[in-house]
Amino acid sequence: MFQCFDSGLPVGKLDRVPFTFKHRLLDHPALTMEGLAESLPQLSPECITYSKGLSDLSINFDRAHLEHGNGLSLRETIETIRTSNSYIAVRDPVAHPAFRDLYESLRAEMTELQRQSGNSQAIHEPRMWLFIASPNAMTPFHFDRYSNVLMQIRGSKEVAVFPNFRPDIVPVDICEAYMDRKEVQAPWHPDLDAHAIKFDFRPGDTLHIPYTSGHYVKNGPEDVSISLSFFFQTDETLRWTRAMQFNHRVRKRVQRFGVTPSPVGHNRYVDGAKARALPLLSMMWRLAS
Repeated sequence: MFQCFDSGLPVGKLDRVPFTFKHRLLDHPALTMEGLAESLPQLSPECITYSKGLSDLSINFDRAHLEHGNGLSLRETIETIRTSNSYIAVRDPVAHPAFRDLYESLRAEMTELQRQSGNSQAIHEPRMWLFIASPNAMTPFHFDRYSNVLMQIRGSKEVAVFPNFRPDIVPVDICEAYMDRKEVQAPWHPDLDAHAIKFDFRPGDTLHIPYTSGHYVKNGPEDVSISLSFFFQTDETLRWTRAMQFNHRVRKRVQRFGVTPSPVGHNRYVDGAKARALPLLSMMWRLAS
Protein backbone atom coordinates (compact mmCIF):
# COMPACT_ATOMS: atom_id res chain seq x y z
CA MET A 1 0.00 0.00 0.00
CA PHE A 2 1.05 3.60 -0.51
CA GLN A 3 0.03 7.03 0.74
CA CYS A 4 -2.75 8.52 -1.38
CA PHE A 5 -3.12 11.98 0.19
CA ASP A 6 -0.89 14.67 1.58
CA SER A 7 -0.89 14.95 5.37
CA GLY A 8 -2.63 17.66 7.39
CA LEU A 9 -6.23 17.17 6.20
CA PRO A 10 -8.84 19.13 8.20
CA VAL A 11 -10.61 15.95 9.32
CA GLY A 12 -13.06 17.90 11.48
CA LYS A 13 -14.69 19.20 8.29
CA LEU A 14 -15.57 15.75 6.93
CA ASP A 15 -19.28 15.65 5.99
CA ARG A 16 -19.68 19.22 7.27
CA VAL A 17 -18.38 21.32 4.39
CA PRO A 18 -16.61 20.67 1.07
CA PHE A 19 -12.87 21.27 1.01
CA THR A 20 -9.89 20.55 -1.21
CA PHE A 21 -6.55 18.89 -0.57
CA LYS A 22 -3.86 17.11 -2.62
CA HIS A 23 -3.54 13.49 -3.76
CA ARG A 24 -0.49 11.51 -4.93
CA LEU A 25 -1.99 9.36 -7.70
CA LEU A 26 -0.95 11.20 -10.86
CA ASP A 27 1.68 8.60 -11.72
CA HIS A 28 -0.47 5.56 -11.05
CA PRO A 29 -0.32 3.44 -14.26
CA ALA A 30 -3.95 2.28 -14.02
CA LEU A 31 -5.17 5.89 -14.32
CA THR A 32 -3.55 6.81 -17.64
CA MET A 33 -5.53 6.71 -20.89
CA GLU A 34 -3.28 3.85 -22.02
CA GLY A 35 -3.93 1.89 -18.83
CA LEU A 36 -7.66 2.53 -19.03
CA ALA A 37 -7.82 1.52 -22.70
CA GLU A 38 -6.34 -1.82 -21.67
CA SER A 39 -8.30 -2.49 -18.46
CA LEU A 40 -11.81 -1.18 -19.14
CA PRO A 41 -12.70 -3.59 -21.98
CA GLN A 42 -11.78 -6.44 -19.62
CA LEU A 43 -14.37 -5.39 -17.03
CA SER A 44 -17.92 -6.71 -17.01
CA PRO A 45 -20.15 -4.61 -19.31
CA GLU A 46 -22.52 -4.09 -16.36
CA CYS A 47 -19.80 -2.03 -14.67
CA ILE A 48 -19.53 0.57 -17.44
CA THR A 49 -22.04 3.09 -18.74
CA TYR A 50 -21.42 5.76 -21.33
CA SER A 51 -23.41 8.47 -23.05
CA LYS A 52 -23.13 11.69 -24.96
CA GLY A 53 -21.29 14.47 -23.20
CA LEU A 54 -24.17 16.16 -21.40
CA SER A 55 -24.86 19.90 -21.58
CA ASP A 56 -27.98 20.33 -19.43
CA LEU A 57 -27.75 20.40 -15.62
CA SER A 58 -31.35 19.20 -15.27
CA ILE A 59 -30.81 15.82 -17.02
CA ASN A 60 -31.33 12.74 -14.85
CA PHE A 61 -27.72 11.62 -14.35
CA ASP A 62 -28.73 8.09 -13.32
CA ARG A 63 -30.51 7.53 -16.66
CA ALA A 64 -28.17 9.43 -19.00
CA HIS A 65 -26.69 6.23 -20.46
CA LEU A 66 -30.22 5.01 -21.31
CA GLU A 67 -31.66 8.26 -22.66
CA HIS A 68 -28.62 9.98 -24.21
CA GLY A 69 -26.55 7.31 -25.97
CA ASN A 70 -23.64 8.34 -28.19
CA GLY A 71 -24.12 5.62 -30.84
CA LEU A 72 -20.62 4.20 -30.34
CA SER A 73 -19.16 1.05 -28.83
CA LEU A 74 -17.15 1.29 -25.62
CA ARG A 75 -13.85 0.84 -27.47
CA GLU A 76 -14.83 3.51 -30.02
CA THR A 77 -15.85 5.83 -27.19
CA ILE A 78 -12.49 5.38 -25.44
CA GLU A 79 -10.50 5.83 -28.66
CA THR A 80 -12.39 9.01 -29.68
CA ILE A 81 -13.09 10.48 -26.24
CA ARG A 82 -11.23 13.71 -27.03
CA THR A 83 -13.47 14.56 -29.99
CA SER A 84 -16.66 12.48 -29.70
CA ASN A 85 -18.37 14.52 -26.95
CA SER A 86 -18.81 11.49 -24.70
CA TYR A 87 -18.93 10.54 -21.03
CA ILE A 88 -17.86 7.22 -19.44
CA ALA A 89 -18.66 6.11 -15.89
CA VAL A 90 -17.00 2.98 -14.49
CA ARG A 91 -18.43 1.35 -11.36
CA ASP A 92 -16.14 -0.80 -9.19
CA PRO A 93 -13.04 -0.96 -11.41
CA VAL A 94 -11.42 -2.78 -8.47
CA ALA A 95 -12.67 -5.93 -10.22
CA HIS A 96 -9.57 -5.52 -12.41
CA PRO A 97 -6.21 -6.34 -10.77
CA ALA A 98 -4.72 -3.00 -11.91
CA PHE A 99 -6.88 -1.15 -9.37
CA ARG A 100 -6.72 -3.41 -6.34
CA ASP A 101 -3.70 -1.88 -4.60
CA LEU A 102 -5.17 1.58 -5.14
CA TYR A 103 -8.52 0.52 -3.67
CA GLU A 104 -6.91 -1.03 -0.58
CA SER A 105 -4.76 2.05 -0.01
CA LEU A 106 -7.76 4.39 -0.27
CA ARG A 107 -9.79 2.21 2.08
CA ALA A 108 -7.07 2.08 4.72
CA GLU A 109 -6.30 5.79 4.54
CA MET A 110 -9.94 6.93 4.69
CA THR A 111 -10.57 4.61 7.64
CA GLU A 112 -7.73 6.26 9.56
CA LEU A 113 -8.91 9.77 8.64
CA GLN A 114 -12.42 8.98 9.89
CA ARG A 115 -11.02 7.68 13.15
CA GLN A 116 -9.05 10.89 13.55
CA SER A 117 -12.22 12.92 12.93
CA GLY A 118 -14.07 11.16 15.76
CA ASN A 119 -17.11 10.61 13.52
CA SER A 120 -16.54 6.92 12.79
CA GLN A 121 -14.42 3.96 13.80
CA ALA A 122 -14.73 2.41 10.34
CA ILE A 123 -15.90 3.08 6.81
CA HIS A 124 -18.70 1.01 5.29
CA GLU A 125 -19.62 0.08 1.71
CA PRO A 126 -16.44 1.57 0.18
CA ARG A 127 -16.68 1.85 -3.60
CA MET A 128 -14.53 3.23 -6.36
CA TRP A 129 -15.81 4.94 -9.52
CA LEU A 130 -13.95 6.29 -12.56
CA PHE A 131 -15.19 9.13 -14.76
CA ILE A 132 -13.74 9.86 -18.20
CA ALA A 133 -15.22 12.70 -20.21
CA SER A 134 -14.67 14.77 -23.33
CA PRO A 135 -13.76 18.45 -23.09
CA ASN A 136 -16.71 20.67 -22.05
CA ALA A 137 -18.91 17.72 -20.99
CA MET A 138 -21.08 18.23 -17.91
CA THR A 139 -22.16 16.05 -15.02
CA PRO A 140 -25.73 17.19 -14.23
CA PHE A 141 -26.87 18.34 -10.80
CA HIS A 142 -27.34 15.37 -8.46
CA PHE A 143 -26.48 14.10 -5.00
CA ASP A 144 -25.05 10.81 -3.75
CA ARG A 145 -25.92 8.29 -1.04
CA TYR A 146 -22.35 8.36 0.24
CA SER A 147 -19.52 10.57 1.36
CA ASN A 148 -17.16 11.19 -1.51
CA VAL A 149 -13.58 12.16 -2.23
CA LEU A 150 -13.12 13.14 -5.88
CA MET A 151 -9.58 13.08 -7.31
CA GLN A 152 -8.65 14.81 -10.55
CA ILE A 153 -6.12 12.85 -12.62
CA ARG A 154 -6.13 14.58 -16.00
CA GLY A 155 -7.79 17.69 -17.45
CA SER A 156 -9.61 20.37 -15.54
CA LYS A 157 -13.13 21.03 -14.36
CA GLU A 158 -15.28 23.37 -12.36
CA VAL A 159 -17.07 21.57 -9.53
CA ALA A 160 -20.02 23.28 -7.85
CA VAL A 161 -20.95 21.87 -4.44
CA PHE A 162 -23.99 22.85 -2.39
CA PRO A 163 -24.53 22.67 1.39
CA ASN A 164 -26.08 19.42 2.57
CA PHE A 165 -29.23 19.14 4.68
CA ARG A 166 -30.70 22.21 2.95
CA PRO A 167 -34.33 21.57 1.89
CA ASP A 168 -34.28 24.63 -0.36
CA ILE A 169 -31.56 22.89 -2.41
CA VAL A 170 -32.56 19.22 -2.22
CA PRO A 171 -36.16 18.84 -0.95
CA VAL A 172 -36.45 16.70 2.17
CA ASP A 173 -38.91 14.20 0.68
CA ILE A 174 -36.73 13.77 -2.45
CA CYS A 175 -33.62 13.17 -0.36
CA GLU A 176 -35.38 10.66 1.92
CA ALA A 177 -36.88 8.74 -1.00
CA TYR A 178 -33.53 8.53 -2.78
CA MET A 179 -31.83 7.26 0.36
CA ASP A 180 -34.55 4.59 0.51
CA ARG A 181 -33.51 3.49 -3.01
CA LYS A 182 -36.42 5.05 -4.90
CA GLU A 183 -36.00 6.43 -8.42
CA VAL A 184 -36.31 10.16 -7.83
CA GLN A 185 -34.36 13.16 -9.06
CA ALA A 186 -33.43 16.39 -7.31
CA PRO A 187 -34.88 19.26 -9.36
CA TRP A 188 -32.47 21.80 -10.80
CA HIS A 189 -33.24 25.47 -11.42
CA PRO A 190 -30.70 28.24 -12.09
CA ASP A 191 -31.54 30.16 -8.90
CA LEU A 192 -29.82 27.39 -6.93
CA ASP A 193 -26.46 28.48 -8.28
CA ALA A 194 -26.38 31.36 -5.79
CA HIS A 195 -25.76 28.77 -3.05
CA ALA A 196 -22.91 26.92 -4.81
CA ILE A 197 -19.32 26.77 -3.62
CA LYS A 198 -17.26 26.47 -6.83
CA PHE A 199 -13.85 24.85 -7.12
CA ASP A 200 -11.35 25.18 -9.97
CA PHE A 201 -10.22 21.56 -10.11
CA ARG A 202 -6.94 20.44 -11.64
CA PRO A 203 -4.69 17.34 -11.72
CA GLY A 204 -3.48 16.52 -8.23
CA ASP A 205 -6.50 18.12 -6.55
CA THR A 206 -8.91 16.19 -4.33
CA LEU A 207 -12.32 17.48 -3.28
CA HIS A 208 -14.36 16.16 -0.37
CA ILE A 209 -18.07 16.26 -1.26
CA PRO A 210 -20.07 15.75 1.95
CA TYR A 211 -22.82 13.16 2.28
CA THR A 212 -25.92 14.11 0.20
CA SER A 213 -24.43 17.46 -0.91
CA GLY A 214 -25.84 18.41 -4.30
CA HIS A 215 -23.19 19.05 -6.94
CA TYR A 216 -22.54 19.40 -10.65
CA VAL A 217 -19.40 19.39 -12.82
CA LYS A 218 -18.34 21.30 -15.95
CA ASN A 219 -15.23 19.92 -17.66
CA GLY A 220 -12.64 22.31 -19.03
CA PRO A 221 -12.21 22.85 -22.78
CA GLU A 222 -8.56 21.93 -23.14
CA ASP A 223 -8.34 18.17 -22.52
CA VAL A 224 -10.04 14.89 -21.69
CA SER A 225 -10.97 14.70 -18.02
CA ILE A 226 -10.10 11.64 -15.92
CA SER A 227 -11.24 11.60 -12.31
CA LEU A 228 -11.54 8.98 -9.61
CA SER A 229 -14.15 8.93 -6.84
CA PHE A 230 -13.97 6.98 -3.63
CA PHE A 231 -17.40 6.65 -2.00
CA PHE A 232 -18.09 5.32 1.48
CA GLN A 233 -20.46 5.39 4.41
CA THR A 234 -19.41 6.08 8.01
CA ASP A 235 -21.02 5.26 11.35
CA GLU A 236 -22.51 8.75 11.22
CA THR A 237 -23.80 8.65 7.63
CA LEU A 238 -25.31 5.19 8.18
CA ARG A 239 -27.27 6.67 11.06
CA TRP A 240 -28.45 9.51 8.82
CA THR A 241 -29.32 7.07 6.02
CA ARG A 242 -31.42 4.84 8.24
CA ALA A 243 -33.15 7.84 9.81
CA MET A 244 -34.06 9.10 6.32
CA GLN A 245 -35.38 5.69 5.37
CA PHE A 246 -37.51 5.73 8.53
CA ASN A 247 -38.86 9.18 7.61
CA HIS A 248 -39.64 8.13 4.06
CA ARG A 249 -41.57 5.05 5.16
CA VAL A 250 -43.72 6.86 7.73
CA ARG A 251 -44.15 10.23 5.98
CA LYS A 252 -47.35 9.52 4.03
CA ARG A 253 -48.94 7.69 6.95
CA VAL A 254 -48.38 10.43 9.53
CA GLN A 255 -49.14 13.32 7.19
CA ARG A 256 -52.78 12.16 7.16
CA PHE A 257 -52.84 13.26 10.78
CA GLY A 258 -51.15 16.61 10.14
CA VAL A 259 -47.75 15.38 11.33
CA THR A 260 -44.48 15.83 9.43
CA PRO A 261 -41.36 13.88 10.42
CA SER A 262 -38.54 16.11 11.64
CA PRO A 263 -35.75 16.40 9.04
CA VAL A 264 -32.55 14.44 9.48
CA GLY A 265 -29.16 15.99 10.18
CA HIS A 266 -30.08 18.46 12.89
CA ASN A 267 -30.37 16.37 16.07
CA ARG A 268 -28.14 13.32 16.44
CA TYR A 269 -30.25 11.87 19.26
CA VAL A 270 -33.49 12.00 17.24
CA ASP A 271 -31.66 10.65 14.20
CA GLY A 272 -30.22 7.83 16.28
CA ALA A 273 -33.64 6.89 17.66
CA LYS A 274 -35.11 6.72 14.15
CA ALA A 275 -32.18 4.66 12.87
CA ARG A 276 -32.61 2.16 15.72
CA ALA A 277 -36.38 2.03 15.15
CA LEU A 278 -36.10 1.25 11.43
CA PRO A 279 -35.69 -2.57 11.79
CA LEU A 280 -38.65 -2.73 14.18
CA LEU A 281 -40.78 -0.63 11.83
CA SER A 282 -39.88 -2.88 8.89
CA MET A 283 -40.70 -6.02 10.89
CA MET A 284 -44.08 -4.65 12.03
CA TRP A 285 -45.10 -3.79 8.46
CA ARG A 286 -44.01 -7.19 7.17
CA LEU A 287 -46.17 -8.83 9.83
CA ALA A 288 -49.10 -6.54 9.06
CA SER A 289 -48.94 -7.36 5.36
